[in-house]
Amino acid sequence: MSDTLIVTHHARHRGAQRNLSASDIAFVLQHGRRIWSGGAEHVFLARRDLPEDRNLRRQFERLEGTVLVVDNGYEGPILITAYRNRRALKHIRCKTKYARAM
Repeated sequence: MSDTLIVTHHARHRGAQRNLSASDIAFVLQHGRRIWSGGAEHVFLARRDLPEDRNLRRQFERLEGTVLVVDNGYEGPILITAYRNRRALKHIRCKTKYARAM
């Protein structure tokens, strides 16, 4: 099993639309909150998750509210998509835990 992040074409496209670089994604993965919901792991960066260091905070405060949806696949972690919503934590927690079979 590999530890490198696999980025899908969709995630690469959404990251470009939202002006997210590889270092921005790495920062959110390192400092964000991890929530398992809806069958995937959501990494959410809140204001209180930003570092106390002024220079780092100033550099990365624009990433507040960034959400990365990650699937832990067989080949390693896969970044499915990225979006921004400062109130996303409430919506992530309300998602259904698993898809119900009929």
